[in-house]
Amino acid sequence: MSPDSSEPGLHTPDEAELGPPVEELRDLAWTLGAGFTDRVRGRIERRLLAGELLDFAWTAPLMLLLELLPAPFETLSGRRRP
Repeated sequence: MSPDSSEPGLHTPDEAELGPPVEELRDLAWTLGAGFTDRVRGRIERRLLAGELLDFAWTAPLMLLLELLPAPFETLSGRRRP
């Protein structure tokens, strides 16, 4: 997300406001390799996939239990599902 100048409290400094230390750091910028962004994106996607699978592993048994829990009570009361 880029800062929006219409929102209060968000201010993007001009280059004149940055001062000499930031200008020195700008000269130290590295060029990224071609596969760097792909490797980073792959790592992020693997972690997201692991999180989704863990979430599914916790919620699937709970949802199954909630779905099957009323079945014995319906059988005892004589009501049947359509």
